[in-house]
Amino acid sequence: MNIRDLKNIMKEVNEPNEFELFVHNLEHPFYWIFKIENVRVKTLYKELQSLRKDGARFDVFINGLFIKESDYIVENKGSIFYIKFIKNNFPELNGQGNLYTIDETDEVKISGDVEKFK
Repeated sequence: MNIRDLKNIMKEVNEPNEFELFVHNLEHPFYWIFKIENVRVKTLYKELQSLRKDGARFDVFINGLFIKESDYIVENKGSIFYIKFIKNNFPELNGQGNLYTIDETDEVKISGDVEKFK
């Protein structure tokens, strides 16, 4: 590994990498589905790929709260990046005793090894 490789790795690590997702489908029977267009998981320096587990590549947040990897499914189809929140993995009722739901007013973000592309 030379200095140029190290500079490229540091550039990847230090790039702004937080994106907001938007509602795609809230009526699906099993998932609340959010999406963002023109975002993909970064291609890592080949020597680091084996050291970085897929689950550690990014984090997902709803209204600032960390969501466990087991509570969602990620799909990348073409230029669209989807997060499908598994409804059965969330509580049935919210703190006020109402049916728990995720909707368009919730702020859903992804942060980590993701990047915009054209």
